[in-house]
Amino acid sequence: MLIDTLLGDLPRSTFFQEHYLQQPLARPSTAASLVELATWATAERLIESTPCDLLLVRDGEVWSGQRPTSAREARALHAEGYSLVLRHADRHDAGLAELGRRLSAELQGTVNLQLYCTPAGHGSFGWHCDPEEVFIFQTLGAKRYLLRQNTLNPTPVHETLTDAPDISRERTPVQECRLEAGDWLYIPGGYWHHVTAPEQESISISVGLMPPTALDVLDYLRAQLVRSRDWQRRLPVLGHASPLSDAEKMEAYRTLFQGLGGELQRMLADPRQALRFMALTASAGLKSSAIGLDAPRKPER
Repeated sequence: MLIDTLLGDLPRSTFFQEHYLQQPLARPSTAASLVELATWATAERLIESTPCDLLLVRDGEVWSGQRPTSAREARALHAEGYSLVLRHADRHDAGLAELGRRLSAELQGTVNLQLYCTPAGHGSFGWHCDPEEVFIFQTLGAKRYLLRQNTLNPTPVHETLTDAPDISRERTPVQECRLEAGDWLYIPGGYWHHVTAPEQESISISVGLMPPTALDVLDYLRAQLVRSRDWQRRLPVLGHASPLSDAEKMEAYRTLFQGLGGELQRMLADPRQALRFMALTASAGLKSSAIGLDAPRKPER
């Protein structure tokens, strides 16, 4: 398995017990086989020959001009301090797509893969957090990572990223990590991080893996219930013209919610539901990193 190669002499059981979904982990040299997946040649081909989404950002400032269509234009902006962020690069490159599919198959989750080309002495975004479990593979140069546990919104989802509180309110210690080519870093979802390329230009692959959440279970059940006559029925009138008193409205809804909750409980107790949900989420994860797939824009990170 890819994860075993990446972990090297660290047992997989240790990774899951002590790090995955919990604590960052950096490993030296074990991602050396991935270095050729992301080079300047890869970035230039994606810019010039594909419609790959390209974001340019310099120390938190997003470039407001038109997308460069040539490597020369992109390189000129890079020389001015802008990081080139090729979003969903796996949709346009077979090697990157295979990396995304393997991580999704082994850990299960939808893939949000990005290629970063960062100029020396600069960073892309400031302190921020991502909802995904993030795997960073360094392929050129070096990067410095500052990491900090998020106690204010520890398990964000995409919808709640805008609710991110001010990191200055954190009292957790800052950890530091340096990646060289062939190294990799795991950052748990929600963890604050700040990234710079200190003294030389850097290229890295960022794979965000979004595992299923309990909210996905609700979406899964809704897809089954949408054609149910019981769940399509209109609820008791709540307006001022309702013949029910406030106490009667409350009792009607309390009884209704109790019945609906019981139905949901019976559905969730059926082992076939768990099997179907597992199969659907696995399929969605594998499809999320596929050549030629039109990708909705994800929140920036």
